[in-house]
Amino acid sequence: MYNVLSEGGIKHILVALDDSDTSKVGLDKAINIAKLSGAKITGVNSVVVQPTLIATVTNYRDYLTNEAKKMLDSAKESCKKQGIEFTSEVLQGSPASQIAEFAEKQNVDLIVIGSRGHSGIKGAVLGSVANSLMHKSKVSVLIVK
Repeated sequence: MYNVLSEGGIKHILVALDDSDTSKVGLDKAINIAKLSGAKITGVNSVVVQPTLIATVTNYRDYLTNEAKKMLDSAKESCKKQGIEFTSEVLQGSPASQIAEFAEKQNVDLIVIGSRGHSGIKGAVLGSVANSLMHKSKVSVLIVK
């Protein structure tokens, strides 16, 4: 039987990160898979700014981008402690579309994403990302709870 985690299987994992609990579980799963397969991890966060917010909040996109970079730096430290190579990218726009496109361009073997992102207002924007990504991606998607 072929083991997808063995050499030649999964070499590059993309993990979609936000500040939700399921995102943290997703990073832990990605790290475990990377340890088993020798894969590297790329962490991504997609910054979404609603058009109505741009008019009311100055530099909101810059603020969100800086927050995303801090979160990705934290994920990098977690990977470094486990001996896993980690790179990151802040994407702009619709999360599912941007993640799917980025994964294909980067020759990713597996995308790991939490089943549910934020709650409340953020949840309305991000809640369907995993579902949408599952349908849009040409790369296998692991949805964690």
